[in-house]
Amino acid sequence: MEMNIQLTDRVGDIVTGYPNTDEVFKKFRIDFCCGGNKSLLQVIQEQAIKEEDLLKSLAEAASTAKSDSLNWSEVSSSELIDYITRIHHGYLKTALPHISKYVKKVARVHGPYHPELLQVEQWFKALKKDMEQHMEKEEREAFPAVIAFEQDPTEVKKEQLLEILAMLEHEHEESGDLLKQIRVITKDYELPGDACTTFQLTFLKLEELEADMFQHIHLENNILFNRV
Repeated sequence: MEMNIQLTDRVGDIVTGYPNTDEVFKKFRIDFCCGGNKSLLQVIQEQAIKEEDLLKSLAEAASTAKSDSLNWSEVSSSELIDYITRIHHGYLKTALPHISKYVKKVARVHGPYHPELLQVEQWFKALKKDMEQHMEKEEREAFPAVIAFEQDPTEVKKEQLLEILAMLEHEHEESGDLLKQIRVITKDYELPGDACTTFQLTFLKLEELEADMFQHIHLENNILFNRV
């Protein structure tokens, strides 16, 4: 797939048009979900990224994308909501309690020698609580309101929905910040020499969680919510 982007294009829109570029943005530590409204030029300047290196990596990623890959921007809101609920919410409802057990165990066993794990435990506890409440709010209130607006797009429904979505995007940002803090304090999930199998698995699961949540929030902020 040939890439045709401008430096003025939003990061979130680039990932929507070229899904393979999400890995590039992760590599360069560019937030494409909560920070998806920023232009490519803006993040390059803010993070002092070499423009040619980033553009080259984006072009390479876009060229490997399948031409028949699903474009979520062309899918109806109800179909996208069904996917988010089944795949991403389904994953979190299983993964959060599972990872919580690992985080607690590793903090208890290795915390005396690696105090950063005690902070990871606290941040993860907050993340788990926030996301469980957040998903319930989306499924009970926000998603039905999005579908109702799609079927009958009145100004009254739009104003009510915009208030809900603004609150959800703020919650996304808070959860994204917790993930970033965990990554920073663990030095990009760098394993110490005394890391046991459970320690290694915990970091692996936390990275998987981060990757899933980035894609999850991207689909909501930059595609589903952006339609309103």
